[in-house]
Amino acid sequence: MSFEDYSRCISEFEGLLQKIAADITSGVIFERLPPTELWSRAEPLVSSLRSLAERLTESMMLLKPEKTPTIERCLEATVKPLDDFKEVLFQKSDDPLANSGIALEHLRRAMVKGSDLLQLAKAIKARPSEVIMKIMKFKEIYKTKDYISSIPVPEATHIRFMGLKKQLENLRFQISSLERALEELRAQLDAVQNEIARFRPTFTEATSEGESQKPGEESSRGTSPSIAKQSSLSEF
Repeated sequence: MSFEDYSRCISEFEGLLQKIAADITSGVIFERLPPTELWSRAEPLVSSLRSLAERLTESMMLLKPEKTPTIERCLEATVKPLDDFKEVLFQKSDDPLANSGIALEHLRRAMVKGSDLLQLAKAIKARPSEVIMKIMKFKEIYKTKDYISSIPVPEATHIRFMGLKKQLENLRFQISSLERALEELRAQLDAVQNEIARFRPTFTEATSEGESQKPGEESSRGTSPSIAKQSSLSEF
């Protein structure tokens, strides 16, 4: 709630207190009404007063946080007689008109406590928390800055810009989809590479046997010249 809204809420609350005091609590005629009829006439004003008091106190605690306990006590003192007013009117009694008189006394007490709440609201309006007011002022400045920073353009140009903006958003979405697809493809390639890295070369059985026979072949080849020499000497 802005400070202007808070001032407006104070004025509405004050006007509602005056209306209830003038129309209901000051008139003897309402004491002669049965409880059901008295409630039907007073209920809209009483409900509005309660709701407005709650909204007003919320703003009061925002503008003056250090006064929160006092504000809560004033609200409770105003709301409780309103609840008592309704409760008495709905009580069963052998003398309904007496209940109407008792209920109106509770309502008059609510008007007195409501006036105390009103005076406290006005005092907070006159001297709110300096820190809170600075924060609210900065907030208004930023709102004004955003408004000033916007550039007015012809409607046709604005429509074209909106179309271009939508195209850019679609392009950004497609790029994001493509990036996700590339990430998935990259993950699959990594998985294939990891699977290939698990394989290693193996030697067949025939190859291993051929390799084991090579030393024997070389030895046989090495003794053949000696055997030929011995045979030639025997002939001689």
